[in-house]
Amino acid sequence: MPTDPAWRVLLVITLFWLIWVWYCRQHPPSNSSAVPLQRLLKPRTPADCSACRQHAAPPDTATAHPPVTPWSAIKSRRGARKRINTQGFACPNRQCAYYRLTDAQLHALVGDGAHGRGERIQTLRCQACKTTFSTRRATPLYRLKTASHRIAEVLTALAEGLSVAAATRVFGHRHATITRWLTHPGAHSALIHQRFGERLHLPHLQLDELRTRLRTWTHVLWLWLALDPLTKIIPVLQLGARTQATAHAMVHELHGRLANGCLPVFTSDALNLYFYALTAHFGQWLAGAGRRTRRWQVAAGLIYGQVKKR
Repeated sequence: MPTDPAWRVLLVITLFWLIWVWYCRQHPPSNSSAVPLQRLLKPRTPADCSACRQHAAPPDTATAHPPVTPWSAIKSRRGARKRINTQGFACPNRQCAYYRLTDAQLHALVGDGAHGRGERIQTLRCQACKTTFSTRRATPLYRLKTASHRIAEVLTALAEGLSVAAATRVFGHRHATITRWLTHPGAHSALIHQRFGERLHLPHLQLDELRTRLRTWTHVLWLWLALDPLTKIIPVLQLGARTQATAHAMVHELHGRLANGCLPVFTSDALNLYFYALTAHFGQWLAGAGRRTRRWQVAAGLIYGQVKKR
């Protein structure tokens, strides 16, 4: 073994290094010091949402229409009695005084025969404006000549996962015909969802997005949704890119469907776009001081948590 002092110094340094490595393995750093510091997210305001800026116009202050006199009090007592139940139907003529009145005690609708070769379709007539229309108006079966039970069979098969191409081979209808049968109920379902999905009281909402790709499109689309884990209600569906603008649009529609004063607990994945969208819609404007005319304050009861999987 060499007796050079340089070798002795090198051996001492190596010995100290081995001791330091052993000590680090025996005493690892605590988890608190290992967690990286995360930057604080700054809330956004409704000025960052394009939908909020478009709806910032002053509300319409038009006066309500006066109450309509029931048609039963205006018409003559002579003639045949009403035999067709018209409850739930309304006159489609915008110029009529009974437009959109579905109460059979108020509107002037009566039966006006039937038409159709395959099945009987009732026709109604408004005695006030003489407008005639089918009972299938504003329904998915409007102006369709195929029997309704046949359309129901095809739509049921499509809802169970059968593709349009396979339905064409199984049922023998054209591809364009089945596509039209599919788009009409889809648009009608969207109207029903918009009509009845209002003033909701939901205690908890889960926010998430699904990745999807269309066959004829080269880019990827994202399906944004809000889900109530208790009732499985999906109040909002938004199709678009994974951007802040789409997140604002989804939360803006969700805010309009919730009842006044309803503030659910929100949970999502680690996507920070939800934080900016939630803080921009759940809060209120407060009068500012000095040069600032007003400032946005996030709702004190807003609870939002992110579930990060590791």
